[in-house]
Amino acid sequence: MSKRDRTGELEEIFEILVTSYAQKGGVIPGESDLSWKPATDAYETEDSFIVQMDLAGMDPAQIEVLADEKTLLVRGIRQDTSGPGKKHFHKMEINVGPFARRVPLAVEVDPASATARYRAGFLFVTFAKGAGDSEHRRQITITR
Repeated sequence: MSKRDRTGELEEIFEILVTSYAQKGGVIPGESDLSWKPATDAYETEDSFIVQMDLAGMDPAQIEVLADEKTLLVRGIRQDTSGPGKKHFHKMEINVGPFARRVPLAVEVDPASATARYRAGFLFVTFAKGAGDSEHRRQITITR
């Protein structure tokens, strides 16, 4: 990446921070404000616990999925697809940049059974209900 490209990228980040600052009434955003949280549903069926997350426009390679017997953690970075160059936003509702979402697993699940698939802009993480053998955090590979 050339110095000019990095400068443009920094200007875009600065514009996002200034817009966020203005929208929050002049309050400097904290770390949690700089990390967005995707809309998430968590539900159970007869034999599964499923977490569905809205990650439209994401490359699954940019998403990390980790789970243990109590918590699912999904994190990554959604790139800005609006293109290079200086912009003045009139409406800014599509979140870009880093995100993290921690979802408590409301029922007993087996983390070793977890599967993750990305389809039509949604990430689906499915667990078999029931006790697992491991208490260690496990990384889950996303399939399409």
